[in-house]
Amino acid sequence: MKRLRPTLLLATLGLVALAPCLTPAATARPAADDVLLTIQLGHAGNPLPGTTTEANFGLVFIVETQVGVVQAVKLTVGLPDGLHWGRDAPDPGEGCQGTAPAVCTQTLETNSGGTVGGGYYWDVVADRLGSYEVTATVEPTELDPNLSNNTSTFRFEVVQPASGAAAVVASAAKLTPAKPKAGSLVTATVSVSAGGVPVRPTRVACTAQVGGATLKGAPRAASGSATCRYRTPRSARGKTLRGKISFTARSMMFTKRFSTRLG
Repeated sequence: MKRLRPTLLLATLGLVALAPCLTPAATARPAADDVLLTIQLGHAGNPLPGTTTEANFGLVFIVETQVGVVQAVKLTVGLPDGLHWGRDAPDPGEGCQGTAPAVCTQTLETNSGGTVGGGYYWDVVADRLGSYEVTATVEPTELDPNLSNNTSTFRFEVVQPASGAAAVVASAAKLTPAKPKAGSLVTATVSVSAGGVPVRPTRVACTAQVGGATLKGAPRAASGSATCRYRTPRSARGKTLRGKISFTARSMMFTKRFSTRLG
């Protein structure tokens, strides 16, 4: 999940502030604020150009205001046939209920310049090549003088990767030490490259279990590798440690699983 803040919203759009600064506390609050919704391809702070993408990509849902009233808004979005949410999908932790459609509530925030806005970034995966349309609607809680811009439909095309482009390759997870003992620190590393050139992964996530208990992993991304470090309990001797490393590399999502018996 990526909830967008106003400062990140501006970086995503590559724009200066669209709205004036908030009025002083002594001034009456505006009676109405025009809230508008935009959908685009890309990663928060790094939008992808054009309206074509490969099969694994991100969608950014951007909520802006014209007057700058801080208020709660509700975003409703569903995916058409052929698209499904990826690893980073709408979830209750960000105020969302359901996924078909996802109904998400958040309170817009203001930055030091007075711009008020918000939004979300989520992963999406296409089952096949072709053209798609994604439609979403934002509902404000304050009076909105223009409801026509509260719904946005984004049209784009999923295409084959560019010819000649080297595919990203991820190795199996390698454990260090190779034969770990209970109570020790276990490191799982996946090598990531394209055409023999190291690739730096993003959004590394770590999960693991041992003896029915969940272990927290420390993720790390470096040029050519994704790493997760786990501290195993001393009481886990003779039990099996099972885990996975998930990450994104050049818009492709990877998950590598591992298991080992603790000595």
